[in-house]
Amino acid sequence: MLYQWKLPDKVDPDIISHISQKFQLNPLIANILYNRNIIEDQEIYHFFNDKLDKLFDPFLLNGMDIAVMRIISALQKGEKIMIYGDYDVDGVTSVSILYDSLFQIGGKVLFYIPDRFDDGYGLSETGIIKANERGVSLIVTVDCGTTAVEEVEFAKSLGIETIICDHHEQSDKIPDAVALLNPKLIGSNYPFRELAGCGVAFKLLQGLVDRLGHKKDFAYKYLDLVAIGTAADIVDLTSENRIIVKYGLKLINESPRDGVYALMEQCGLINQELTVNSIVFNIAPRINAVGRISNAKKAVHLLTTTSLQQSRNIAQILEKENNTRRSIDEVTFKEAEEIIEQTVDLENDNILVLAKTDWHVGVLGVVASRLVEKHKRPVILISIIDGIGKGSARTVRNVNILSHIKLSESLLITYGGHQYAAGLTIAETNIEDFKNRLIDSTGSEISLEEMKPKLNIDFEVMLEQFNSDFFKGLKLMGPFGPGNMRPIFTTHGLQVFGRVDIVGNNHLKTKFKQNGVVLDAIGFNLGDYAHEFYNTKDKLSISYVIEENNWNGRITIQMRIKDFEVEE
Repeated sequence: MLYQWKLPDKVDPDIISHISQKFQLNPLIANILYNRNIIEDQEIYHFFNDKLDKLFDPFLLNGMDIAVMRIISALQKGEKIMIYGDYDVDGVTSVSILYDSLFQIGGKVLFYIPDRFDDGYGLSETGIIKANERGVSLIVTVDCGTTAVEEVEFAKSLGIETIICDHHEQSDKIPDAVALLNPKLIGSNYPFRELAGCGVAFKLLQGLVDRLGHKKDFAYKYLDLVAIGTAADIVDLTSENRIIVKYGLKLINESPRDGVYALMEQCGLINQELTVNSIVFNIAPRINAVGRISNAKKAVHLLTTTSLQQSRNIAQILEKENNTRRSIDEVTFKEAEEIIEQTVDLENDNILVLAKTDWHVGVLGVVASRLVEKHKRPVILISIIDGIGKGSARTVRNVNILSHIKLSESLLITYGGHQYAAGLTIAETNIEDFKNRLIDSTGSEISLEEMKPKLNIDFEVMLEQFNSDFFKGLKLMGPFGPGNMRPIFTTHGLQVFGRVDIVGNNHLKTKFKQNGVVLDAIGFNLGDYAHEFYNTKDKLSISYVIEENNWNGRITIQMRIKDFEVEE
């Protein structure tokens, strides 16, 4: 087993029967709701019938009224407003939402995406100087700014005011901005903490629309971009986020904007239903690629243009740069694996801290995530350039990587992020001490066995239990993501039926049979385990999600393998 399988507790059959009958749901779906503690009638009703009018009042966000009035004043006076974002998907969509909407309202608005290599992350003096040179009097940051204390002061010294829209954790001191919109601030009254950066930008737009007297639909037309940024940022798809993504996906599938349509063409997703998975694995990497390889401003132009031909031209550039990024990923991944093989004690080291000269900074986070998936422990990759290391950290769900980095802050030049992903800069001479401290701190907190991620199983099933009523209910449970994951099933006594192939980039493909029922199966990144499936007489326990596979217009049902065990 690659994971610790956690089976559900025993259910109350009377409650399952009530849920199934009252809401006309397949008993499997009723069981899943029960296991996720969605059992009250009103709670179940809202889960399946969330509407846009259930979105929270934007003015519940501390500082919203001040922020809205300052922007309205800037619009009325013809001030230049700069939307200042981040270079990832969340940042790009956040910038696109406010840049395009303020332009539509009639504002003098421009945007700035920092260069990953020259500016670094977040609000910087370089960007502020450029804003000043262009006559900007108001900067609105999106997906960054909560920790930019000195930068906001620098902007004030140039006569530039700042509004911050962000969702990252605050530090001990917060910037003296006109307003700081962040649901994670200490003392925040907002009912939902887990908005992505684009979600906070959207709330600001909602506030503006309300005070300007525009129809709510003006803000809702940007839900497609909010959905893309929210899904890509891997935040919880519960409460408000679930509504945002649900209606954003509906908008994309019914009437995609030109830029999104052009991306779907590049991904081969035309005439297919776009899902959260489509965004995470197809759309998001192409938007991210330009921020990693060149500059993400191209992605903002893609998402805000009204020309399909221009969209296609930009999408082709993103496709090319994504292919370049993937090539660099592969080289970096192989080099990291070589370092692990030569220098790491995988039996005892609870964290991998790997450093190399001139690794491409733009792919460190992606490669670190791949290494976390393979080695089931936190990973920090550091690229050393001219004696300074720039690093990206990723982690398993039960280890807060930011807290461990903070324990060694005396060795660092800068650091930031959140519990699952962080960045840092460090002098090359401090890297070895930093590594040893992290090995000690993670080792004292949790063992490698405890670090092994859990796989929460929703239900043990027979393949024959999957019928049309089940798939109808499964579709209603979406969109799936953190906090509302696609249900994971376990089936015992399965036998391989037919061939076992390795396809694509080390993916396992086969079929399983049970009591005459045969289903296709795919195991992403499980090609190294193909030999475990060769003996067709073996019986296997498989943990998997069930989903539709659309290949060349042909829709089939397939199991996506999460884990497996050969039965005794």
